[in-house]
Amino acid sequence: MAAEHNRGRRTVGIFLDIEKAFDRVWHSRLLFKLINIQIPLALVRKVAWFLEGRNFYVTDEDATSDSRPIRAGITRGSCLSPCLYVVFTDDIPTLADQLRDWEEDVVLVLCADDIAYFVSSRRADLTVA
Repeated sequence: MAAEHNRGRRTVGIFLDIEKAFDRVWHSRLLFKLINIQIPLALVRKVAWFLEGRNFYVTDEDATSDSRPIRAGITRGSCLSPCLYVVFTDDIPTLADQLRDWEEDVVLVLCADDIAYFVSSRRADLTVA
């Protein structure tokens, strides 16, 4: 941002942190995306094994619910989870797609569940909301 300022450009940053992002990853869609980007099927099967076979139940005082399968979410703390999340979100619509005429002025930064848009321009109308 400082470098852009020194070049006489205005810069605006928009920072997004998606709440419970890893908990919202839909397993079947993630596996579809892995196949779609041509990840070898043997590796997709390993990821499916990593995601499947997990269940939950609720206990309240003396009562316990039936066990139910978990169909969304990836494990926190796993080194694989941020990579899977990036694959899951690789098609996030970008501001750059909506501003095709000024695409060189828009930068999207994705880091797992943190997203940042930066708009830098000499044109004041691009950086003023």
